[in-house]
This record gives sequence, C-alpha cells and structure tokens, in this order.
Amino acid sequence: MRCPFRCTACGLEFEVSRPARESAADAACPTDGAAAERIFTVPSMNFNRPVSSTAAPPSSAFSHHGHSHGPGTGHHTH
Repeated sequence: MRCPFRCTACGLEFEVSRPARESAADAACPTDGAAAERIFTVPSMNFNRPVSSTAAPPSSAFSHHGHSHGPGTGHHTH
C-alpha cells in the first residue's frame, strides 16, 4: 500500500510503501527527518463505467444557488 505524507516542517509531500496493516504508523520526512502527517484523499468514484467518447451537448440551462433552471426560465433573486 502506498501512503502519502506531508512533512510538518518543510511541506515536502512523499509516499511510503508499507503493508496495509501498518498504514497508520508514523513517518518521518526523508529530507529533514521531521514528523510527517498522513494525507487523506477522496477515492475515485467511477464505478467501473467506461469513459464516454462523446462530449455532452451544450446546455442552454443555467445553475446557481444549488438549483437549476431550464431554457426559457426567467431570472429571479434569492
């Protein structure tokens, strides 16, 4: 398992390869030896879908403030 870390002193980002059971273990910066913190990222959520070879058609609708409006919808204030 490759675990990403960031040095708390110099900011260097690096990866450490280790078994999954040791993924929570502390790490030290390879440059200055300072303590490093684990970087957590959001996993990819593609659900094994094939990549589309065609682009989505342009939309004439617009979205704002958490909701969308279709074509011909008048503007309003919030």
